[in-house]
Amino acid sequence: MVVDFSTLTPSDYAAWWGAIIASLALVWNIIVAIRAGAKIEVSVAPNLRMYPEGPPTYDKEYVAIKAVNLGNGPTTITHCLGYYTKGSLGIFIKRFRQPFMINTNAQTGNIVPHVLNPGEEWGNLAEQKFLLDRPKGSRVYLGVIHNQKRKPIYKRVKIETIHDFDYT
Repeated sequence: MVVDFSTLTPSDYAAWWGAIIASLALVWNIIVAIRAGAKIEVSVAPNLRMYPEGPPTYDKEYVAIKAVNLGNGPTTITHCLGYYTKGSLGIFIKRFRQPFMINTNAQTGNIVPHVLNPGEEWGNLAEQKFLLDRPKGSRVYLGVIHNQKRKPIYKRVKIETIHDFDYT
């Protein structure tokens, strides 16, 4: 089939131009709809202590869990949780995991459920001694569940033993 452009009228060109622009607008709206909503990024920081020392923290070490909403819609943090696994299979297969929940209270973090608006962050503390009591060679992952996604968002905790130094 041969298209003869010499027979097209200005209204035909305008119709083609409108069809192209409308198609591009449709593709753009689909991309925006897919990317809309909450996007949660989780980070963990081990070997932290609370100062001044006092109840309920005393001289315990903690792992800080932080969730930041980088998206453009609000979400609700519903759970703070984790799991440990002895091998790399536990990363991919749930039956090789040992899951646990992290108690959230106002003294060591924010309670759940917690509405997390765009640009806000939520934090909690997990007692590090509990995480170190896991079997030798196991990997520990901490994370959150929010209502915009079916699966939890985990981050691996790399705990290195820190020695107390004498600074005198």
